[in-house]
Amino acid sequence: MNLTYTNPIIDRYLADPCLVWDEGEQAYFLFATGPTREDGRAIPVYRSPDLVHWTFVRGAVARGATKDAWNFTHFWAPEVIRIGDTYHLYYTASPEDSPKNSGNRVGLAVSKSIAGPYEDAGVVVPHGSIDGHPFIDDDGGFFLFYTIEHLNADGLVAGQIYMDRMLDPRTVARDPKPVITHHEWQEGPWLLKRGGRYFLAYSCGGWTGADYHVRWAVGDSPSGPFTEQESRILESTDAVKGPGHHSMFQDRKGRDWICYHGWDPAFTARYPRIDRIYFEEGRMRSDGPTSSPQPVHRQRIWSGTHA
Repeated sequence: MNLTYTNPIIDRYLADPCLVWDEGEQAYFLFATGPTREDGRAIPVYRSPDLVHWTFVRGAVARGATKDAWNFTHFWAPEVIRIGDTYHLYYTASPEDSPKNSGNRVGLAVSKSIAGPYEDAGVVVPHGSIDGHPFIDDDGGFFLFYTIEHLNADGLVAGQIYMDRMLDPRTVARDPKPVITHHEWQEGPWLLKRGGRYFLAYSCGGWTGADYHVRWAVGDSPSGPFTEQESRILESTDAVKGPGHHSMFQDRKGRDWICYHGWDPAFTARYPRIDRIYFEEGRMRSDGPTSSPQPVHRQRIWSGTHA
């Protein structure tokens, strides 16, 4: 069957999307920043058997019971990783009183099912932080990448990307290392290992404008140093504005994809989008952002090889 998808893949305001294939459920799941759904829970979850047809499942997490709870508002940037038999949902949230978003923290919720619901497990990064990205290396080393938030209590600079070791899924070592710092603002880190090298992709610019885009850097370890490359993975087109804050995933056939949000040309909403991504000879690139029908199972030839 020759399936095709057309971006956006879901016609709803769903930003900072994280998309994963779950072998047990034999389905794709998308988690996103978005308005609280009709079930009263935050972080909407969608399910698809084929990357084309999507069904709303539930909101992943419940809001904190009081306004000073760490997770009362600002439910942003979810990422899901399975560790053992438990799914770990890292996300950003804050109390209601959060001047300049200074109350934002990366925290955790857990579930035995990827579809949820997820039970809150508290704060993971104990100072101003957003966009937590967990990464487990081949040797079992566990790391969390995140972006520093305004008025950081530890004196770290807002808009810079740091990495810290994880002592366990709920605890950082409290020894953060800067990895990408030279842009005015960088966020949404995502790390992949290919061919023994580490590819770090991240968004730069203001998320509300057409200058928002995705860059990439390469290093020899999870802590870098990372060398930024000149090419961009995603940037604005006439049809898609400010593409960014992505996740990367492999489909059921093992092909690499990038999932990201992008504004419509009128900047009325951020919608979730997907496109193929390719790695070869120390480089990475994407087909995106596309806005015309694309085959799900296309086999693309790039630099003389099949991707």
